[in-house]
Amino acid sequence: MELTRRGAIRLAGAAGLAAATGAVLAAAPASPAQAAQNGWRWCRQCQGLWFAGNPTLGVCPYRGTSGHSFVGSSNYSLPTAYPFDDGDQDGWFWCYRCEGLYYGLNGTNGACPAGRAHSADGSGVYSLYKDNPYVGGQVNWRWCRQCQGLWFAGNPTPGVCPASAAGHSLAGSGNYRLLD
Repeated sequence: MELTRRGAIRLAGAAGLAAATGAVLAAAPASPAQAAQNGWRWCRQCQGLWFAGNPTLGVCPYRGTSGHSFVGSSNYSLPTAYPFDDGDQDGWFWCYRCEGLYYGLNGTNGACPAGRAHSADGSGVYSLYKDNPYVGGQVNWRWCRQCQGLWFAGNPTPGVCPASAAGHSLAGSGNYRLLD
């Protein structure tokens, strides 16, 4: 989506108004689906994708840790399904409990490492590039049918899945690309 001249003027006006009034634009924890957004990270412990833009490290299913790790991770950007509709597959959500990304259009919200199922409370809808060779970015991100989460399958380990002791599953997944 290209920023038009009118859009740039409106954006500059909104930013100027916020600065003039002393408004705080992010006083509460960020809901990562307010716009196309960066701040998503790969967790080397569980291999999952999580949002690192909040003060918490979320809940990682890797035993013995209190949160996800961003050591060695790129800073990924995810498009939203609305109003941009930049990706190929809509229906991805941020879970405030674990800070992870999960697919929520299968009739289940999957298994959250924080307990119960993932929750889309406070999340918008993300749209990911699936099996699209015309988009740049990092390939080999996969959907896990067991926990519904997105995980990186480019390492020798299947990571740690909150729904299975065997790790994340490749079964039925396309090849997703994340922009970094």
